[in-house]
Amino acid sequence: MNYLLALGAGVLSVGAFAPFRWWWLLLVAMGILFLLWEKADRGRAFRLGLVFGLGQFGAGVYWVYVSIQSFGGMPPVLAGVCVFGLVFVLALFPAISGWLQAWFGGAGQAVRLGFIIPVLWILSEWTRGWIFSGLPWLSAGYAFLDTPLAGLSPVGGVYLVGLIALATVGAVLGMIRQLSPAAFLAVLVPFSGWVAGWVLDGHAWSAPQGDRIEVAVIQNNVPLLEKWEEGNRDAIISEYLARSFEHLDKDLVVWPEGAVPDYLENLPPEFWSVLLGHPADFAFGTLHQPPPGTAYYNTLVAVSDGIRLYNKQHLVPYGEYFPMQDLLHPILKYLTIPMADFSPWQSPQEPLPMAGHLAAASICYEDAFPHEWRHQVPEAGFLINVSEDMWFGDTLAPHQRLQMARFRAREAERPMIRSSNNGLSSLINWRGRITEVAPQFEKAVVTGSVQPRTGTTPFVRYGDLPAMILAALMLLAGLLSRLFSLGYNPRSP
Repeated sequence: MNYLLALGAGVLSVGAFAPFRWWWLLLVAMGILFLLWEKADRGRAFRLGLVFGLGQFGAGVYWVYVSIQSFGGMPPVLAGVCVFGLVFVLALFPAISGWLQAWFGGAGQAVRLGFIIPVLWILSEWTRGWIFSGLPWLSAGYAFLDTPLAGLSPVGGVYLVGLIALATVGAVLGMIRQLSPAAFLAVLVPFSGWVAGWVLDGHAWSAPQGDRIEVAVIQNNVPLLEKWEEGNRDAIISEYLARSFEHLDKDLVVWPEGAVPDYLENLPPEFWSVLLGHPADFAFGTLHQPPPGTAYYNTLVAVSDGIRLYNKQHLVPYGEYFPMQDLLHPILKYLTIPMADFSPWQSPQEPLPMAGHLAAASICYEDAFPHEWRHQVPEAGFLINVSEDMWFGDTLAPHQRLQMARFRAREAERPMIRSSNNGLSSLINWRGRITEVAPQFEKAVVTGSVQPRTGTTPFVRYGDLPAMILAALMLLAGLLSRLFSLGYNPRSP
């Protein structure tokens, strides 16, 4: 029964994230898991965490199956095995958190529930965000983007928000279990966090900079496989150009990732002449191979006074490149994904000039990894992301990605322009709120304006350091409690 509860809680937790955004469900789901861990030994706590993770990631990242089977051409059974393997690996992170927290059984329930478990969970999320290339999906803090805790996001990012949220769960359970000085201490941290978030929600770390930018985001909903068929390039480009010339009053026109399905080096002079004949600046995705015959890149092109490039740095494993190709050769032969051998750009890149301002650029799911483009933000007035969400079909993934993009805007206090081929192209303001959004699976144009901003938030300056300092202090309190038997101990008389 306990394992069924853990599995159900994991599935339930997905409802806290986009598109559902019932944030309180995460508090309920984590509360169930914390209680299941409370009296479990290390082995049982590991298994309970594993089952919870299987439920959470099985329900939350199942869309990987659509990518590799529907669009990658992998046989259904093999695709299912691969997705289960991914889900199992992701589930190991909550499992290890459960195993580690069981070592603190002598710390007192209030400290263990309110300090130790939340810290270990957030540290596991932080590790999951970078190890093996990283997959920071369903990190707890994202669920609280539309709560007062969002005021903490410019201070310490998603891990600070998640730490306070999970500490809230543990502190409430600790108070229910036993009224004690340790329980009141455990409540103090999340209570202070919610108050600080509410206060800081009204504080601006940045200020408007210059004039507003009038934007048109072209969403052409080009079928993924048709895009890369030989001979379709000119028709695709012509449609983008035709729709762009319907918006001569804009300062910036944005096309999505891979909008131009060819190498930059192959584009004829006439193409550039037409772009330069439009009064707006342009940003669009394409391929780049300098020089021909060498490595090639997934690239965002900015056409302003000149031509500037941003080359993607964080590639999608098994989608844009294949690690361990020799080992995985028996599987790779089943894949028919176009663009499957990109190279990551290694050198630091500067913001791109667009419409008289600088833009911090990212491509596709790079917006889930703020530390890889955080260095661009201090000089940038806004953020821009181009994506190809057709890989995910009609699943949760595009909504989850949009939620993460909103969080990036809130962390940096910069508006974001987000262009996707098949839906949810959007304009997001500096507080992470969507001002304009296109429907999915339709041709559409998102028009509106964004106000560039200047100023540096603590998160942009220090990254996860504030969250890690708080986590270290909470963990230290737990260690001291365990060493000196502070707090409630059920074995005491």
